[in-house]
Amino acid sequence: MKLAMIEGDGTHAELLRRYVKAWGAERHVPLAIISFAGREDFRSMWEEQYGVDALLVDVRMEEAEKKDLAGMARRHCADLAIVFTAGIAENGEEKTEGSRRPPGMEKLFRCMDRVLHREESRAVLTVNTKGSMLELAAEKIMFAQSRENGSVIEFCPQRGRTFQVECADSLAVLEEQLSKKHFVRCHRAYIVRLDKIRRVSRSGIELKNGSRIPVSRGIYSELNRMVRQKSGGNG
Repeated sequence: MKLAMIEGDGTHAELLRRYVKAWGAERHVPLAIISFAGREDFRSMWEEQYGVDALLVDVRMEEAEKKDLAGMARRHCADLAIVFTAGIAENGEEKTEGSRRPPGMEKLFRCMDRVLHREESRAVLTVNTKGSMLELAAEKIMFAQSRENGSVIEFCPQRGRTFQVECADSLAVLEEQLSKKHFVRCHRAYIVRLDKIRRVSRSGIELKNGSRIPVSRGIYSELNRMVRQKSGGNG
């Protein structure tokens, strides 16, 4: 993930950078961070930074100044996520007890989690369907099943509507494209999206759209743990 950061206070900038790096390390997200000292610095260099995923802006700027920066950034990156950050702490330090994160870090982690979810929700799976290429939104995929001459993907673009998409790609090829955070090989012939699972039992997996698929004995316990963790994380 590529981030741009505007923070005029050097101490706060360093603390913000440290917090962002800690978030990336905990979430296993590789980061590239470009820093700008202020609005004019940003204006002069922004054209070289197209393609960033998120812009972190000091919330203490004047409202008109923030709107101006946001507008300029989005003229070139329409889908850019903008996170307004307050001065993280007095004198660039935060006090906390025990192993708890400082309040400023906790708030930043929540903001960055939303940015990450936003980026992941736009991910697509590109498949070969009888000679033509088709893009499927990864967040709408229920599962993929191996077939003799390729695979079948169960795709649910909206509640109550489910489609089967046949493709020439093998299950291994699909697995390479799909995020390991959201998809898991639950059986030698199946990949399932974790947040589409309603429940896991010894006899198989029940999905939220009513479909049922098998689960291997070797992954049953781990899959149950992953599903509980996913449900807790989504609140």
